[in-house]
Amino acid sequence: MRIALVGATGHVAGRALEQVVQAGAQAVALVRHPEKLPEPLRSRVQVEQGTLEDGAFVVRATRGADALLWLTPTTYGAQDFRAYTLELARNVARTLQENRIPRAVFVSSHGADRPGLGQVSFAGEVEKLLEAAAPNTVSLRCAGFMENLLASVDTLKDGQLFTLLPPDKKYPLVATRDVGDVAARWLLDASWSGHHVRGVHGPQDLSANELADILGRVLGGPMRCQRVPAETLRQNFMTRGMSPSVAEAYAQMFWGFGQPDYRPSEPRTAETTTPTTLEAFARERLAPRIRATSSRPGP
Repeated sequence: MRIALVGATGHVAGRALEQVVQAGAQAVALVRHPEKLPEPLRSRVQVEQGTLEDGAFVVRATRGADALLWLTPTTYGAQDFRAYTLELARNVARTLQENRIPRAVFVSSHGADRPGLGQVSFAGEVEKLLEAAAPNTVSLRCAGFMENLLASVDTLKDGQLFTLLPPDKKYPLVATRDVGDVAARWLLDASWSGHHVRGVHGPQDLSANELADILGRVLGGPMRCQRVPAETLRQNFMTRGMSPSVAEAYAQMFWGFGQPDYRPSEPRTAETTTPTTLEAFARERLAPRIRATSSRPGP
C-alpha cells in the first residue's frame, strides 16, 4: 500500500507518518522543508519537496498513491484566507481525480457543517470538494488541539491561563498524536468505502476553569483563568502577525464556539473518544517546556 501525506513535519501528519511506516506501508511525505523530518523517518520514506500551492507538484508527488492524508496548512499571512484555503483544496481535488486516488482522509474540525465560523466553515467547503473528487473520503472533525497550549508557555509559567471562550463552557480537547493515530488507521484500512464524517473528541470535555485546575495541579501552583474580551480578539490576532483576513476568521471561529448553544454536531461516543488526557499531556509535553523556559538565563 502506498500512502501520501501532506504536512508530515507537523504534529498530526507527523504522527500519522510514524504509524504508517511502522505498519510497513510505503509512505510518501510531501514537505516544504525535508530537513525538519526526523532522521529515522526520513530514511524510510519517499520525500517529495515542494509547496501545496503548486498543483502540478501535488499531482506529481502523489502518483500511484492508494490513499492521501490532507490538511490545510497553518498560515497567518494569507490576504484572503478563504480563497487561499479553497485554492489548495482545488489542487488536491484535481490530484485525487487525475491520479485516481481511491481514498482521502481530511483533518477537519468540529463545526465544519455550520456557516459563520471562519476557517472552520472553510473546512466544511473543503470536505465537499474532496467528496466530489474521490469515491471514498473521511472527514475527521477534530476537537481543539491540546498542543495550542504550548504557545502560552510564558503566561502559564506565571500562573495565568487566558481563554478565548467563556471560562465555564465545556469544550472538547484532543492531543494531536491521537488525531494522527486515528488518521493512520483510516489510511491503512482499505476495506471502507463511501463518504464518512467522524468526530475526534479527546477523552472528555473541559471548561477553561477545569483546565486551569488540572494545569495548576500538574505544574505545582495556582492557575488563574481569565477570558480575553471578544472585542479585542481581532486586534490581538493581528498583533501576533496575522493578516486582517486570517484574524477575522479566527475571531469568527471563537465567537461562534463561545455561543451558549454551540455544541459539536458529532455526538461523543466510544469511537470518537481518544485516550490522551489533558493531565498526561501537561506532564509529558507542557511541564518540560515550561521547565526549559524557566531555566533559561535572563537578559
